[in-house]
Amino acid sequence: MSEATTTQNWSSLSVPELEEAVRYHNRKYWVDHAPEITDPDFDRLVEALRDKAPDSPVLDAIGPAGADLESLDEGTEKVQHDPPMLSLGKGYDEETLLKWFDKFEGNAVATPKVDGVAACIRYDDRGRLQLAATRGTGTVGEVMTDQARHITNLPTEIPGGPLEVRGEAVMPVAVFQQQFQHEYASPRNLTAGALKLKDASQAAGYKIKFFAFDLLGVDVATEEEKVQRLSDLGFEVPEFHVVDRDELQGVYDDISDRRVELGYETDGVVYKANRVDEQSRMGSTAHHPRFAMAYKFQGESGESVLREVQWSVSRTGAINPVGIVDPVVLSGASVTRVSLHNLSIMEHLGGEGGLRIGSRVMMMRRGGVIPNLERVLEPGDTPVQLPESCPSCGAPTYRDGDVLMADHRDDCRTARLKQLEHFVSQMEIKGFGPKLLEQLYDADMVTTPPDFFVLTVEEMTSLDRVGKRLATRQIDRIRQARNVTADRFLRSLGIDELGNHVSKILISEYPSLDAIRSVEPQELAEIHTIGDIIAEKVTAGLEENSDLIDQLLLHLDVTFPEPQEPISTDSPLSGKAVLFTGTLESMKRKEAQSRVEALGGRCPSSVVRDLDYLVIGDGDLEKFKGGWRTSKLKKAESYNDDGSSIEIIGESRFLELLKE
Repeated sequence: MSEATTTQNWSSLSVPELEEAVRYHNRKYWVDHAPEITDPDFDRLVEALRDKAPDSPVLDAIGPAGADLESLDEGTEKVQHDPPMLSLGKGYDEETLLKWFDKFEGNAVATPKVDGVAACIRYDDRGRLQLAATRGTGTVGEVMTDQARHITNLPTEIPGGPLEVRGEAVMPVAVFQQQFQHEYASPRNLTAGALKLKDASQAAGYKIKFFAFDLLGVDVATEEEKVQRLSDLGFEVPEFHVVDRDELQGVYDDISDRRVELGYETDGVVYKANRVDEQSRMGSTAHHPRFAMAYKFQGESGESVLREVQWSVSRTGAINPVGIVDPVVLSGASVTRVSLHNLSIMEHLGGEGGLRIGSRVMMMRRGGVIPNLERVLEPGDTPVQLPESCPSCGAPTYRDGDVLMADHRDDCRTARLKQLEHFVSQMEIKGFGPKLLEQLYDADMVTTPPDFFVLTVEEMTSLDRVGKRLATRQIDRIRQARNVTADRFLRSLGIDELGNHVSKILISEYPSLDAIRSVEPQELAEIHTIGDIIAEKVTAGLEENSDLIDQLLLHLDVTFPEPQEPISTDSPLSGKAVLFTGTLESMKRKEAQSRVEALGGRCPSSVVRDLDYLVIGDGDLEKFKGGWRTSKLKKAESYNDDGSSIEIIGESRFLELLKE
């Protein structure tokens, strides 16, 4: 990130700069799992954009869908969420909460905000568990039915159906601390990984639980009644409070004080309007329901003293700072290491002269796990010095925006091992854990990714604790990886910002690796969702890794998607943007989207200004003519009021367009 996107300058940014900053930090949180700014700072950034451009489409794309519409695993079965599994609006003070409460009639309900992996569970008409899926992008999730059967407290059969239950899959904090905290960053990330295991039976070892918070397919009048129905069906629900206006803050304070005792990660309190009719009246935006909000914890905080700053080399070559502090107990665990974010935030936290060793600091553990240095209470005596050389190879360092970099030497052990770990992970060459990679590197057998493809069984068996069976299996896995899709190959290079989203765009926009390698930054930046910063990093990375790419191509067969059939240009749908909402009778939504695309149209994921058709079921069209509205219909009408020409049509009219 450039210095233009630090908190001091957000109010002075232009709308395009604000939009790019929001997209960048949204992706850092949801895709990279490496946020560079705190949640409150991100919300302030969003508000700066909202103030200047309240109709910006970026505001409707905050969350996992906006972070990476292609972030779902390619080989995993998908499912459509209808209605979408939306994010929650956020607040950080009582004033915001009270303003929200005053928008509806009746009281509210409050529950701890369980910080896990959002999921939906569907039961058939006989009450048997039929399907389970992650939230995914909010509109499309990944099927995890087999893994869900190993969630400890999830009913596999309920009285009656069909029903859909939504909630959060979480790993109990005690399980994480006892078994996993020394290897993994957080229970949430580990839960997400466990629910993607190909051997579903292994999910049982993670002792994941499920907390239900929503019920679809039943007629209830209040949230209170909904929670009781969930409990009667055998689901575990978070603690539940019915509150009036003067009780809102008190419940928040009480749950905040007891959060360590809850046994699961929580990062706030969720409030909902209790009356379901009021929920329907208030509706939703494309991003969040208006009838609910998350009052976020600022995080459990504690004071400590900064004793040292250590610098570690990442796979991209960045040298990242980690603070070493006197032990302090946060969320029931003793913390001695703290994230220092990036260089600009370090300098901002330290005030004039920057961060200093010996400073008394305020630390906060967000979500109960990740400790961050929030502010300096008393400055220390010794300024933190940026290392002049890489701690691993000794190469001179230099500053690139907010990041400390180095032109690492070929023998930089840490950087090379990180590169090898990333390569085998992205190429899905299983079995090469950190210890085996270290042995291969130290024996000078594998020091760069191409070395994997000339490795022999005989060489591997010379390593400690590597027998012929293991060596043969690993060589077979390497052989199987020689045929690789272009997007996976691009991701394996470890180029900064060249992840799932950008790799998918590149292979859809360009027909070959030669074309991708020759693209100019300005051209790439013009593609929707890319922008200048990503374009510069990707094109520079491709050029810097030119020799590596050439060497890998000597061993790999890289395949691009098959060219699509020529697209019809005489169809009334050619060149048109079509969005479907609700249920179609004649075909599944995915088939309808494919039919549109085959005729030269496109199908955006949400209501946009240049949408041509919003297609709804014929029954819904009659309700629409009678005054019924959903959030998508309201948004389409609001765009039409501002000059757009979105035509709202029924399924029958859509079928006629297909035939014409």
